[in-house]
Amino acid sequence: MLDFPLAAPIHALPLEIMRVLGGSVLFVYFLQAFRQAADFSDPDGLIDHGLTARLFPPTRISLFQPGMPAILIRIMFLCACIASLFVLAGYHARASAVFLFLVAASTYRWNVLVAYLDDAMVHIFCLWLALLPVGHTLTLADLTGNPAPAGEWLAATVPGTTPRAFMANMALVYIVAGLYKFTSPMWRNGSAMHAALKMPIAHTPRFWTMRHRALLRTVTYAALVLEPLFALIFILPPNSTLKWLLLGAAMTFHLGIVATLKISYSNAVMAAALPLAFTPEIMQVGLGAPPPEALEAAGLAPTEVIALTLVALLAVMSALQAARAWVNLPAPGKPYSGRGWENPVRALLWLVGIFQSYRLFDWVDARNYHIRYEVRRIASDAVKPANPHWHDRAEVADEFEHVDPGALFPGTMRHLLLQSYLVGNIWLQMGPGKLTEIRKSLLFRHARRYARAHPDAGTMEAVAVVQRITDDNLDLTRGERQLLMRFTCQGGRAVMLHPR
Repeated sequence: MLDFPLAAPIHALPLEIMRVLGGSVLFVYFLQAFRQAADFSDPDGLIDHGLTARLFPPTRISLFQPGMPAILIRIMFLCACIASLFVLAGYHARASAVFLFLVAASTYRWNVLVAYLDDAMVHIFCLWLALLPVGHTLTLADLTGNPAPAGEWLAATVPGTTPRAFMANMALVYIVAGLYKFTSPMWRNGSAMHAALKMPIAHTPRFWTMRHRALLRTVTYAALVLEPLFALIFILPPNSTLKWLLLGAAMTFHLGIVATLKISYSNAVMAAALPLAFTPEIMQVGLGAPPPEALEAAGLAPTEVIALTLVALLAVMSALQAARAWVNLPAPGKPYSGRGWENPVRALLWLVGIFQSYRLFDWVDARNYHIRYEVRRIASDAVKPANPHWHDRAEVADEFEHVDPGALFPGTMRHLLLQSYLVGNIWLQMGPGKLTEIRKSLLFRHARRYARAHPDAGTMEAVAVVQRITDDNLDLTRGERQLLMRFTCQGGRAVMLHPR
């Protein structure tokens, strides 16, 4: 028997099932990054990467640097898609995962303004795949063999240290995300899910009305109670009734978020990890495989040392964050994240490419904004210099024409994150001066993007109708109009009229 209990062997097949599921998620993630490169990753897109590198120097620790041509960035994303298929197929899976981690970490730093939970979970999952003993069974080579070695799959085992460290990380996610919600008044009073589903990050914010209030209050309380309990899935004894019940609740939880909110990749990765927690049930109960035989005592491999160190650092980082931020969510319009460099463990992890924050929707009280855009084309005679109040006169119906707001402000998750800076609902730690620079840059680049697609559109005006989604405003009747910008499209170029 091994001297180190965590290293007791486990069956390899459930780990490989997780690898296949996770590889599929990674392929879609990097394919989406490639498809959205024009708006976010290309130097000529919506983000001024030179500006963000200057304002946030730590983001320079990346494969991507200002001045890099767009074609090279897109090639990196295509290579990541291929590497994801290698992971899925079990072909040099761990080496491929190392490459995926480097690209994923570089991408969230390159696009730091639009990085969110999905990016945090994807890049840490890539790192775990590089550390885990995967790629030994359930590979494409095995599946195309004649006959497929099903018996070998059932008998294959791997050392359990790194898989158990990975499961500890997954349990930590549930514990931190779940317990932080108890700091939120809206979670405690049952209105959090209703508010979240009315935010632009929901797939169908117009669907949820006051008639759903009782249902969503029940869902809110169920999530509040169950999420920290999901950590028990990784430690309960095999085939216990509670473990199966928690599995059903966890799958409902993750699939429900994927179906209703634009936070899909992190939830898909978490769901993909659950088969590992059910290794005994899959192998011994489902497939009738015998328990794994004990291995000879041996020292820890380098990857196992890294895995244990990683999960220990993540736990310490989370504890330090909780000590600093417990029940201290920022006021509306103030930065959400604490200063990362005040947490030395978080700073250390950042230096090696890891950014983790498991707080999910505990910020709904401070970030529960609903934003509706009005974009209109203004008649040319309404903007003459002799008429300083032309935007008031434009209320006359024959002086403006409404156009689709989605053409100027698309509704994907990353576009919404960029748009949050336009109304002051910022997510990064920054002072007013930095926010002003970023806001001005984003407004111009949004206008330029529109002018390229609509070169002869003329003069355009964009207004945001902003309101808080509070327990007494779930029907959204208190919107305030904010003029965002006016610009003129001239031969495919954007000329800013406001702000200058």
